[in-house]
Amino acid sequence: MLNLHLPSAVGAWLSRFTSPGGIRSTDLGDTVVRWPPTAARVLASAERHAYKCIAHALALEHPKGFLLAHVPLHKLVRVPAHSYREWLSRTGLLTVDFALCDEHGVVRSVVLMPMADDQARHLRKRERLLRVLAATELTVTPWEREWQSDAAAQLRDRLFPKLRGPGYYADTPHAH
Repeated sequence: MLNLHLPSAVGAWLSRFTSPGGIRSTDLGDTVVRWPPTAARVLASAERHAYKCIAHALALEHPKGFLLAHVPLHKLVRVPAHSYREWLSRTGLLTVDFALCDEHGVVRSVVLMPMADDQARHLRKRERLLRVLAATELTVTPWEREWQSDAAAQLRDRLFPKLRGPGYYADTPHAH
């Protein structure tokens, strides 16, 4: 009988001699050896500019607040425990670009960057994300590049458009 696995065996034998560092077959199961990790840039250029602007606006509304980037949806919202596993299977890969939290870590507003490509799959994911966020009554703001030149107070009003009437609470410092 003809051994059809001969080319792969010869290829594996040759790769032992040509691979950097001589990776052994015992190392093939090691994730770090097979895929050497390096540090990556987390935010793209547009996201870094948006982050700086949003951070200034957040500081006006919640001086001790947190600005988080690329937050999974399941970290932002709560759903009934009896259906959590099914909900997570449907929404587990959805993320928001920026979550603006108060000093207690409670999400107060969400910012979404414009989508780069118009693939149908990405559009469906964005629609699903928006549907879930709308049900939470969180403020969802699509980022617009022109806002980079706006004053922080103007951007704050866009990101936190809730009425500031009686009973409104913000983490603003009080004068003594």
